[in-house]
Amino acid sequence: MTRLRWLLRRLSRMYWREVPYRAAMLARALAQSRGWFLATRVPPASPNTPWGRAWCGVPALADAERAALLAAGDRILEGRLDVFGHAVPMHEGIPDWNADPVTGRAIEMRFGLFIDFRHVGDDVDIKYLWEVNRHLWWVTLAQCYALSGAPAYLTRLRELLTSWLDACPYPLGANWSSPVEHGVRLVNWTLVWHLIGGEASPLFADEAGRQLRERWLRSIYQHMRFSSDNYSRYSSANNHLIGEATGVFVAARTWPCWAASRRLGAQAKAILERETLRQFSADGVNLEQAIGYQKFCLQFLLAAALVARANGEPFSDAFGTRTDAAITFIAAMMDCSGRLPDIGDSDDSEVWRLGVCTDPAHGFKALLALGAALRERQDWSAKLGSVGWPEGSEVGWLAQGPRPPQAGRAPQALPTHFEQGGYIVLGAGLHTTDEFRVTFDCGPLGLNRIAGHGHADALSILVSSCGEPLLVDAGTYCYNAAPELRHYFRSTAAHNTLRVDGLDQSEYGGSFLWMRDVNCHRVVEPHPHAVHAWHDGYGRLSDPVAHHRRITLTEKGLGLLVEDWIECGRPHEVVLHWHAAQGARFAPAEKAGHDWVLHGSRRALVLSADRACACSVIEGATDPLQGWVSQRFYERSAAPVLTMRTTLAPKQVLRTMIRACAQTMTPV
Repeated sequence: MTRLRWLLRRLSRMYWREVPYRAAMLARALAQSRGWFLATRVPPASPNTPWGRAWCGVPALADAERAALLAAGDRILEGRLDVFGHAVPMHEGIPDWNADPVTGRAIEMRFGLFIDFRHVGDDVDIKYLWEVNRHLWWVTLAQCYALSGAPAYLTRLRELLTSWLDACPYPLGANWSSPVEHGVRLVNWTLVWHLIGGEASPLFADEAGRQLRERWLRSIYQHMRFSSDNYSRYSSANNHLIGEATGVFVAARTWPCWAASRRLGAQAKAILERETLRQFSADGVNLEQAIGYQKFCLQFLLAAALVARANGEPFSDAFGTRTDAAITFIAAMMDCSGRLPDIGDSDDSEVWRLGVCTDPAHGFKALLALGAALRERQDWSAKLGSVGWPEGSEVGWLAQGPRPPQAGRAPQALPTHFEQGGYIVLGAGLHTTDEFRVTFDCGPLGLNRIAGHGHADALSILVSSCGEPLLVDAGTYCYNAAPELRHYFRSTAAHNTLRVDGLDQSEYGGSFLWMRDVNCHRVVEPHPHAVHAWHDGYGRLSDPVAHHRRITLTEKGLGLLVEDWIECGRPHEVVLHWHAAQGARFAPAEKAGHDWVLHGSRRALVLSADRACACSVIEGATDPLQGWVSQRFYERSAAPVLTMRTTLAPKQVLRTMIRACAQTMTPV
């Protein structure tokens, strides 16, 4: 019944033209499950077609970086691999490709498209299995071989590739259930191919190696067909479609040895051109409203752009302009410590990883560094100069050039208003070590009606001081395995905004499904340091409510006045949530008053509540869930949230004053 309810809800959020398309895809899948329309018969590869040119190379590394990378490869040789903090069980260095590495539960080997990967089991999140099978860690072995020439790395790659092809036959099992996974895998397979020497690699020197190459090419063709046969369309056309098309494109250009390669590659390139303009606003915001997927999509797009450039067929100027805007958005949203806010979903996924790093912001910094090297952008370079260059050397492996100079336009020139994407940055001393930063989320719920990776966070506010996050987004925590926690972290109660009548801003339909759109609207303000917006999420109530919020920067940029009011016909019960970072604490500034001090490790905020509100602090509550933050996928910690409750009449204004201060105040 749970599954049936989800299907009915999902059907209700489809576009009308999507229903016959879905019916046709189901009919096709049924036919394929019986052996029709499959790519089991792979056409012979043309012996005369030139192989694609490499889009990566081996840079000159510092001794410490070289040693760190070789040590990472040696850990893999020893059979040690971690995924989201869990050790992956290995047998002689080989994982069970079709079993959840956390629980050990095997996923049945049946027709992949009929595996319900969202509901594999109550204790299973298939992301762990998929992460192992994306093969980012194979690239580490290939890098180590390229650096050292040591045959042990190549031998292990031979063993891994052979065992994967044996264990994951097309089109069976969990590794043939979601085509975006094929996109990631193909990107990493192209990197492995080039780093071990391509078609001339010693891996293929003997007869067994040549047979392995033929088996690999056969699977590559089937990957291309599986992705292109099952492109995510209509309400599912999000980062998955970008990933699927990227995988097909890079494979078609790396291995152009079939007659279908040019057609599939051209189709994939056209999809990437279109979807980049559709899924990213003109000011660079990924419209899934999830910062983690900003990075994920950009890694796909830059991989495709690098392959295209290497093979003499670059993408359009419009594509380049939009990806440039997306990188600029990352630079502008990055605080002076290099962090980006945890807005929307994030599962810590990456498409490629070419360095050994401990910095959680590494992926974003690496995009800035790669973009700065490829596009010669001094504003991105200057931003990296202020927050620190990324560990590792993606620039060297992918751009084949030195680091760009750090001199040039100051990072303060980066934009602060992303009107089309729905984010505003206010503050003082932005991009300096003394910055006071306010991020205002005034964008839509998400993309394509289902808003699969968006959170009910309209008009939420995030505050950091001197690079220390103080008022934060609660994060993501998980996707499939803990439904109650999944709902909490996506809910309005997990964000720094107003909740009305105990409800979310939209109606929750499932782990990746919202049942109603939420639209934000900006109102022009005469004050140069004020932003006014409202949203219609509570317009579904019997007494429709519009929530308005105006934020005004005061006190030389070190204070923020937050004003909330509702347009409606009668009073409503409301609560304001102010979520603090892990390790921070709230304390009253005086025994009887409405001032609260949020103590961080170095900096503090004073929050002055409206006298109409009853205030309390909640931390680590389970019934109902409240007072939790998640800084990494599948990790959560108790953290305090200050709640301000009241009954709010129409047009009555709640005022909350937030002031930054040094960590010197002592709570009473």
